[in-house]
Parts: sequence; structure tokens; C-alpha cells
Amino acid sequence: MSQTFPQTFHVIVAEDDPVVAVTIAETLEERGFRVTIGRNGFDAFKIDQNDPADILITDLRMPHFDGTSLIARMQEQRPELPILVTTGYSDNLPKEEPGQLSVVQKPFSEDSIVRAVQSLLGVA
Repeated sequence: MSQTFPQTFHVIVAEDDPVVAVTIAETLEERGFRVTIGRNGFDAFKIDQNDPADILITDLRMPHFDGTSLIARMQEQRPELPILVTTGYSDNLPKEEPGQLSVVQKPFSEDSIVRAVQSLLGVA
């Protein structure tokens, strides 16, 4: 049986691929997280302004406002916010910082996303 967490943890997922976004959302919601999906960095930033996240999960390559721009803006506004980057590319990856920023390569397993979120939030 998988462990669940209080729904007090709000996760914003910035992902332009609807299948990937829904997979991440369903995986985390099954474990008790509250998830909001933004189709790009701009959407995710607006969501966070109205309903602050406990953690941000973002793709790097998205139209309109990419993950790199979103990460920079979020770190400027909320430097304490943990960020999980999901990407299918290996170039121009942000520097990982324990407890602050992690990278998970696509394709990823559901378990790897859950473990990364738990690690960044400091929950087991």
C-alpha cells in the first residue's frame, strides 16, 4: 500500500504535454497531494501568485514561457520554493541543489517522481 500525505502540500506542475501533466498529477493526487497544472511557465507563475505552491514541478522546454525562465522568476520571488525539473533533454540543465532543486530525466517512473517530491519536501 502506498503512503499518503496530507493534502496541505500543493504541487504546481508546469508541463505542456497533457499526458505527462495528467500522469504526474494523478500519481501525486493518489498519494494525497493537491495538484494544479499549468500548460506553460506563465500559467504556472500565475497559479502560484493566486495559490502558492509547496513545490514546483516544471518541464524545461515549453512554449510561451519556458522552464528556465519560470525557474529564474520563481527563485527570484520565492527562493525557498523547492523545484523539480523534468526534461527529456540533457543540455542546459539547471544545477541541482540538495533540498532545493532536483532533475528527473524523461521518461521517468511514477516512483521516481514521488521519491523526488518527497525528498525535496523533506517527507518520507
